[in-house]
Amino acid sequence: MQPPNRRDRTLRTAIAAAVCGGLLLAGCTSDAGSADDATGSGSSSSAGGDRGGSDGAGATSSSAAPAATTPPTYAGQAGAFDAGVAKRLGRSTVPDAEVAGPTGTTGTWKGTRIGVVASGDDATLVVRDGSAWRIVGGWWPSKDLPGPYLGGRQHVLVLGSDARQGQSIERSRADTIQLVGLDGRGGGGILGIPRDSYLPLSTGGSGKVNGAMPRGGPAAMRQTLADATDLPIKGWMLTDFVGFQRAVQALGGIPITLPRPVGDLEAGEQTLDGKQALFLARERKSLPRGDFDRSSNQGLLLMAGLTQLRTKGVTELPKILSTIDPHVKTSLTPEQVLTFVGSAYAVNPSRVGREVASGSPATIGGASVVRLSPEAKQTFERFADGNL
Repeated sequence: MQPPNRRDRTLRTAIAAAVCGGLLLAGCTSDAGSADDATGSGSSSSAGGDRGGSDGAGATSSSAAPAATTPPTYAGQAGAFDAGVAKRLGRSTVPDAEVAGPTGTTGTWKGTRIGVVASGDDATLVVRDGSAWRIVGGWWPSKDLPGPYLGGRQHVLVLGSDARQGQSIERSRADTIQLVGLDGRGGGGILGIPRDSYLPLSTGGSGKVNGAMPRGGPAAMRQTLADATDLPIKGWMLTDFVGFQRAVQALGGIPITLPRPVGDLEAGEQTLDGKQALFLARERKSLPRGDFDRSSNQGLLLMAGLTQLRTKGVTELPKILSTIDPHVKTSLTPEQVLTFVGSAYAVNPSRVGREVASGSPATIGGASVVRLSPEAKQTFERFADGNL
């Protein structure tokens, strides 16, 4: 169990916003002009971990109305939608007429049609499989199946590419590196990995972790971090600056409260557009703790993004995913993406923690890097169940 001082935080991040939020934040944290490679110079990391606190420059998310479909309550029944759940539910597919009805919505993810049907407090997530809408997840309290059934325990790597126009998104540096965990029962965590962490790379040799992607793509990043953390990373999702701004646009902006000005952003309640949210997520030079304060602000944006997503209701998922689809690359299947993002409506924010792996500055071969601390290894071990 996590010590109280790490859990009793006001700035809780809920898990699936890291996907809409990873899709919000994943390509937005590198500063323009940053070009240090795996052994290059320039470290903006600071010693110690981030437990989700805010140091003055941080923002706080604003409140919002409840979701249209009530998120499930946990009664010890959760995991993946399998044959046993289908039998208890009484079906494994949904008729076309129901998906096309007034409580259904559809969209497209990587060429596959996806959909959500909401009825009262029930929600059914479906993927078009041949000639049928196959149920892949959801929750059905009216059937004594509160669930949710959204894939169970899992870890997903959310990456942000530093690609500029004309550059390959998959072969540019990864300057946002977040491990998102779900325990499948309402809890989870978001673990940031400092971009200058010096690690053995899956492509050979050692270097800054953000250099793994130029050498071997997102798959190399996933393997590098799986080896370093000993966590069963299910897959990866990758986006860039454009994907971030499109996600903000799809959510209708990000309502947020700034306790004090950050750059041109004034203090107080406001709704950030894509450009403003991108600035807040990227800004570090004016913050006392640099990257760690920036990470805190990113967590606040994630929380605000979650709040905004939930107010729109679960039936908005297909539309939002369709909007960001062209700007996201992933190793996950449409079924996995739909259920993973659907977790925004299932996690309990008070049971979700956010940290950044702790480390200390060092110099190797003339390059500024971060050596992860023994405490970071303990964090990885604690994160094995999907919780922080």
